Amino acid sequence: MRIPRPLLPLFGLAVCFLCCSQLEAAMQSFLGVTREGTGISVKAPADFFDVQNTDTRILIVGGVLGDSTVEDAEKLAKKVPSKQGRLIAVCPDLYPDSSGGKPVIESDLKAFYRSQSNPEFQYLIGWAAYHLVDTIVVLEGSATQQIQLNEFAQSRKYRLPLSLDTNGNSPDFISSIASGSKHFGVPLEAISLSYQNDIATAATMISTVAQTKGTSATRVNFEEKAMDSKVAIQQLLDVYGRKMDSISYIPALAVMSQITCHHLGFKNALDGDATRKVVEPLLKKKLPNSGSGIAGNLVFVTHLMHPLYPVEYQQACRERIWDVAELVETNPTEYKGFRMMPFHSEMSDAVFMGGPILSLAGSLGKSQYFNACISHLQACSEMNQLDNGLYRHSPLDQTAWGRGNGFAALGAAMSLVQVPQNTKGWDESKARFVKHIDALIKHQGPTGSWHQVVDRPESYPEFTSTCMIASAIKIAINGGILEADDYFQILNKAEQATLRRIAPDGSINNVCTGTGKQKDLRAYYDREALQSQNDRAGAMALVFLTLQYQDRQLQSFEQ
Repeated sequence: MRIPRPLLPLFGLAVCFLCCSQLEAAMQSFLGVTREGTGISVKAPADFFDVQNTDTRILIVGGVLGDSTVEDAEKLAKKVPSKQGRLIAVCPDLYPDSSGGKPVIESDLKAFYRSQSNPEFQYLIGWAAYHLVDTIVVLEGSATQQIQLNEFAQSRKYRLPLSLDTNGNSPDFISSIASGSKHFGVPLEAISLSYQNDIATAATMISTVAQTKGTSATRVNFEEKAMDSKVAIQQLLDVYGRKMDSISYIPALAVMSQITCHHLGFKNALDGDATRKVVEPLLKKKLPNSGSGIAGNLVFVTHLMHPLYPVEYQQACRERIWDVAELVETNPTEYKGFRMMPFHSEMSDAVFMGGPILSLAGSLGKSQYFNACISHLQACSEMNQLDNGLYRHSPLDQTAWGRGNGFAALGAAMSLVQVPQNTKGWDESKARFVKHIDALIKHQGPTGSWHQVVDRPESYPEFTSTCMIASAIKIAINGGILEADDYFQILNKAEQATLRRIAPDGSINNVCTGTGKQKDLRAYYDREALQSQNDRAGAMALVFLTLQYQDRQLQSFEQ
């Protein structure tokens, strides 16, 4: 069956919304950031960051159980290099700002990465889980030769000649790794290696660890995830976008994805009648008084995705969109002479919160909103776009927050593909958008993710910003603003980065919690990364993965 093109784009085409040599080269990267703001260094070969490489991954960690382990970790990096069958990463000093490790307390085991006392421990958990580490080897400087295992490591048979802990009484630190990883949602095997300051012995033990038979707890967890967009979309559709109790952008994007996926042939997606039951009651809601509420009204575009809706219902949806867009006139605000939508709170989020609804209103027959849209984009850019092309989150601080940049990129892309190119200011807005995308791709991490703070690779790889930035690129490609060939690998890497964090039940790792404008960089580091089912993350994942899947469907039908 050939799928008709007009039904494919996420927001409806009718309104044009979505028209082995490496093993030798160690890459310098960051495991995380200390309480004092220092990046925690980690070295690993390029293949370590390739999710499709199934070689055993070992992370050697120094600086926790003895000062001598920092220097020894550096020596072991040379003694136990990566080779075929094993990938070795080394974090010489987990605590570069202090001598020795820190105690792990109960509050350090959850609320990633907000610990006031030991965020370094939390970053170790998050980095190891995200990078599919099979075994964390914590070096211990002591007078004995012994290996002790945490509870997950005890599930496999580590055939080591040294004395093993047979009672499960692992040291507090590696035991805490097991506890912390449970809260994170990815089990981690960890061992402490006490090697009596004998580097040769330590090297032999680590080589033996890499040969451990069986599948690690981390790998088992990963293999449960769908590294295929179609399967992941099916899983997400069962959890996200099936209801919308209030008008906000989060459920709106998920509901819009539901009907798009229905047209793409997903049997578990909401069909036209089911979508109408979700959307129609919202027509009675009051006009929005927040940016999220404004963007939430994008959901009424679903009437354009289903040709059999009654004419009266379709017209009511149009009228609602126009009424919301009219807020630009009835509740006016401006920045440097550029009119913009209200409730922007001076945040980069406003690009998305106000721009697309204006461009949508224009595409539905009231062309004056095209001019209003471009004015809004210009105001947002003047307010928060930095000289380097990135967006600060607000004038309160210069930090380039990840999702704040995702909002700016996605909002501009969704707007520009609808506004006629001969609209005054369109060329300038496009140039600013392209400058933003050019800046963003420089900061895509080796795994395909963008980070909680875009230009701070020591911050964690954040889920929603990755989906939103990649979606913006894809929408701009579909709209002829960007060239597809220039971004093929970037999008594929972002897709892999997205899929690797979605569990079968819809739980998602490393999702920054809701965030207003913050006062400094540290405050953005300290925003909690959620590790569970999350409506915002589910919606953004559906948007991006649907775009990728849709593109492949088009290619297969056109061949």
